[in-house]
Amino acid sequence: MANYRINTSAPNLMCVCVDEVGENITRGRLYHKYIDGPEIFKNLAQLLRQMEETFDKIGYPERSTQRRTFSEAETPSMAREEVPQVTAAETVLKQTGEIATFVVHVKFRQYSTWQGEIVWAEKNKKCNFRSALELLKLIDGALDDESGSTDAVPGEPQFAP
Repeated sequence: MANYRINTSAPNLMCVCVDEVGENITRGRLYHKYIDGPEIFKNLAQLLRQMEETFDKIGYPERSTQRRTFSEAETPSMAREEVPQVTAAETVLKQTGEIATFVVHVKFRQYSTWQGEIVWAEKNKKCNFRSALELLKLIDGALDDESGSTDAVPGEPQFAP
């Protein structure tokens, strides 16, 4: 990742290590500064949930809208606690997935979604994303490239060559 500067002091820097890809399954590990070891995810929806929970826990990036729920009991508390960093950024960035590795930096949580940048470590490619859906499409497209698929859809977000 020598071609791209990564802000290692960013509190919300995350490393997504993809270890297994199958039909409708993407499994791997999520690393960040606030856990000692990985969080395992079994699909991309679970990955997004884990990332969102971490952002809420550390309070960064801050939400610009309140989460809506069907029940008041599900409404999250806005009280924040100080969460200590237990892992160095360099340790987080050294992790690699068996299939692919992505360094994700969510800079903003505006309009009820995420904006930021993603670096595909193995290919040394960087791309900005404007929503969580676009982030998922970038990861999915990169994994298709890794598997040799040539199903590129015109207009879909993809890493620059």
